[in-house]
Formats: sequence, structure tokens, C-alpha cells
Amino acid sequence: MLYVITFGLTILASWLIIRIVTKSKYRKSHRVIYRQSDMHKMMKKFFTYELPEKEDPSSQLQKRREKDTIKVLVIEDQAYWVTSNIFYVANVEDGAPVPETAKPVDTTNMSKRDIQKMLSILDNLRGGNKNDSGSSRNN
Repeated sequence: MLYVITFGLTILASWLIIRIVTKSKYRKSHRVIYRQSDMHKMMKKFFTYELPEKEDPSSQLQKRREKDTIKVLVIEDQAYWVTSNIFYVANVEDGAPVPETAKPVDTTNMSKRDIQKMLSILDNLRGGNKNDSGSSRNN
């Protein structure tokens, strides 16, 4: 009889220990104290330097549009653009480039001043805003 009581108490104690351990493990793993953004907001007050603002996240569609978009720079009666790493120039009529007059820029017979002008145009084409060809709204 003493063995049955000892066996029963041992099983009961083991069951209670297992239950307490699993409950405390479950409670700790699913309890969220602070999210990463909350921690960032709290720690930002202690930094002495400005943290850089994050750019807007770009989607796959935006990346594809940027890749497929051609930026055209119109100066007086000439339009300039880059396609497949070739720098093109064309005449402009009514604010639109005429495709028939498009030709690659030949820098072999240009003066140094004209080459500097072409390089500044190329820099403007490459370094423009990401959304400079977007909508015409005033944002």
C-alpha cells in the first residue's frame, strides 16, 4: 500500500513540474514586450547625431519602370538621351524629339567646350531625381 501511495505522489509531482515548466516556457516565448520600431524610437533620443531618413521602399514594379524609362533632356532645339550605353541627340519639334533625326553623338571631332557640355548633359541625365518623369502634380 505504501508503494502505491509513493508511486501516485511521484506521478502527481512529476505532472505538476512538467505543467509548470511548459506553461512558463509558453508564456515567455509568446509575450512581446517591445517591437524593434518601439526600441528604435526610444533609443533615438539618446543619439547625438541625426539618423538618416529611410528612402521610400521601392517595389519590383518601380524598379522595372526605372529600368525601362528613358530620360530625355531637351535644350533649345536639341534632345539628348542615353539608350543601351549610347548617347543620342535629335532635333525637337513642338517640344517632342523627332525620331528620324536621332543619331549617336560623335565626340571625335568636338571641341573641348562641346565635350564638357555633353558631359554635363550626361551627368544631368544620370543624376536626376528618381521620380522626375512621374506625374505633373505639384508635390
